[in-house]
Amino acid sequence: MNAPDVVLRDVTLRDGLQDEAPIATADKLAIYEALVAAGVIDLELTSFVRPDRVPAMADAEAMCAATDHDGAPTRWGLVLNLRGAQRALDAGLDHLQYVVSVSDTHSRHNAGASTDDAVAGLAAVVAEAAPRGATVEVTLATAFGCPYELQIDAGRVVEVATACTAAGATAIGLADTIGVAIPSEVAHLIDVVRPEVGVPIGVHLHDTRGLGIANALTAIEHGVRRVDGSVGGLGGCPFAPGASGNLALEDLAHALEASGVSTGVDLDALIAAAHVATDAVGRSVGSKVGVAGPRFAATATPG
Repeated sequence: MNAPDVVLRDVTLRDGLQDEAPIATADKLAIYEALVAAGVIDLELTSFVRPDRVPAMADAEAMCAATDHDGAPTRWGLVLNLRGAQRALDAGLDHLQYVVSVSDTHSRHNAGASTDDAVAGLAAVVAEAAPRGATVEVTLATAFGCPYELQIDAGRVVEVATACTAAGATAIGLADTIGVAIPSEVAHLIDVVRPEVGVPIGVHLHDTRGLGIANALTAIEHGVRRVDGSVGGLGGCPFAPGASGNLALEDLAHALEASGVSTGVDLDALIAAAHVATDAVGRSVGSKVGVAGPRFAATATPG
């Protein structure tokens, strides 16, 4: 099978569920199977954080064990520190997503450490992961804005990104944690960060103010080939006041496939996965195509 033009990294099982009341592991596995059936090849499976801080992720090891089989998609585990990385590696994951908040205030709320301390901790995570053949990417949270510090200077994002790649990050994700980015800012930040880091750039977008699709399309126009999203538009950050749902993955897949950009996913199956996920948490599907269906879908008998 040919590689897709754009990889859609599904974050439903981590970001989509982390701010919800905990659901049964069996329900998470049903979501996982629906995503795999839709052709998702890259997903955030869970996060290795303190269960008392994020109870919805308390079954991280169980999720890894239940999905460790041939033919599984690339499974990412989110970590905030060395202890979390060790747990992820011991659970059998070889793709780690290390989070650094560009905003120092958000970093202290989210990870209990300053931004500089989080960057310093990355070297130890890479040193732990490398001998086991594991990949460590970095997501830069609050890259476009912070609930505490408001706008973030692009120069600071570049500074943190370059420090992370110097410490061994193999890719950088720019995260719009609270959904404040606009397309011109997305274009500018990608254009200033990419030449400085020399590694692939991805984006993690929230649709808080309705610009998720516009921001994603702008990112792709500026060379990004990996975009995060969750089915049904689920998600939010428990340590970022005002954050709401992620970019709905099925809306982005619909826009890209209709534009001739391959994603490798089956749109109807992805919409079905959105219903599995939202039903599990007792919410309605929040995506446009989840409600209206794909454009030109048969909705009436011709007359």
